[in-house]
Amino acid sequence: MGLEQDATADRERIASRLQDVVAGRLTAVSRRLDAIMPFTKDADVQRRIGDAAAELDTIIADVRTTILELQRGDGDRDSVEGQVRPLALNAGQQLGCTPRLVFDGPLDTLAPALVGELAAVADEALTNLVRHAYAGTVDVSVVLTDGTLTLEVRDDGVGPNDEPTEGKGLADMLARAESLGGTFTVEPNEPMGTTVRWSVPA
Repeated sequence: MGLEQDATADRERIASRLQDVVAGRLTAVSRRLDAIMPFTKDADVQRRIGDAAAELDTIIADVRTTILELQRGDGDRDSVEGQVRPLALNAGQQLGCTPRLVFDGPLDTLAPALVGELAAVADEALTNLVRHAYAGTVDVSVVLTDGTLTLEVRDDGVGPNDEPTEGKGLADMLARAESLGGTFTVEPNEPMGTTVRWSVPA
């Protein structure tokens, strides 16, 4: 277990370094190239700048794919972490950030059906976050303590929206919690953002 944890920590450090140093800098260079384009009327120069920017975008996409693969690792895909981690990392990739992840407690004792419910709720919460929150950070925690399983998804986005929507995601997450005798809440953070909390008996 110790060696596995060390390997996971090493992968995450490398992925974080790639995200901050490589992907971040390459993205900045790509934007500078785009900003230069209006300053020349030469079609050939514009074409060359466009080709260079397109190539950079391809490299950035490849780097982000490598980051995602490093973060996912080779863990048990049926476990809580194996189910939730890829969802969080995919959301982070779409938002351009590295999610902070916490998994705590004897999560390997959970019934597969409950793990499936948890993964479905995490998927819905993160999908909503990507679509509506306009967030720059994502925090996901899954904690099992005193017989209670709690999922929290936090962001620093625009906060809960009181306007009605056509989506059924919130209602579905609430229904899943109530069917298991649990609770579901969506609360604003200070100074900004949202915390989605789904808690059920384990």
